[in-house]
Amino acid sequence: MRMNLYEVEIERPHGAARGYIVAPTEERAAELVIDHELDLSLASPAFSLERVDETLAEDWRMDLDSLLENAPVGFASYREPLGWISHVASVQMLKLFRIEDSLGAETFLIAPDRTTALVIYCAEFRLDEGEERQVSVCDGLAGLPADRLRNLPTLLEFGPVGMVDFDEECGWLA
Repeated sequence: MRMNLYEVEIERPHGAARGYIVAPTEERAAELVIDHELDLSLASPAFSLERVDETLAEDWRMDLDSLLENAPVGFASYREPLGWISHVASVQMLKLFRIEDSLGAETFLIAPDRTTALVIYCAEFRLDEGEERQVSVCDGLAGLPADRLRNLPTLLEFGPVGMVDFDEECGWLA
C-alpha cells in the first residue's frame, strides 16, 4: 500500500513544532499525533495536518517514492544528501549527539539513535580514498550549558534529523 506524506504542526507553549508523518490517510496521521502526545505525556490543544507529498518542491523529493512505498506508519524527516528518512521508533524520541573526531572537530547531530547519527555523519563528511578518521559518539546534552538548550525541545520532537549548529541569536539550527 502506498502511503501519503503529511506535514503536522502542533502548537506548543514555546512555539509551533513541525514534523512529517507517513500514513495511509489523514485520519491515521491524526491518530499517530494523538498517540505521540499521550505516549510522551504532552498536552497539546491544537494541531493541523496537511498532505504534502504531491506538492513538495522537486529538491525535496529525493527517496520520497521509496519512503511512501516502504516505510511503516510513523514520523519521517528530510535531510540532504540522504533524502527522506523514516523514524522507526514506535515513540518519536530524537536525541542530540556530539561526534568528536580524531582531528579535534566537534559536530552536533539530531538522530533517533547512535547508528543513524553515524550514518548521517559519514554521509556529510566524505573521506578521500585511503583517509581514515576515528570518531567518538557522545550524548550531546552532556556538559551542554543551560543557555544552549534554547529551542532544542522543538528540534528533538520532530527533527529534522541531521547536523545542527548553535547560533547565539536563534538557538539550534538544522
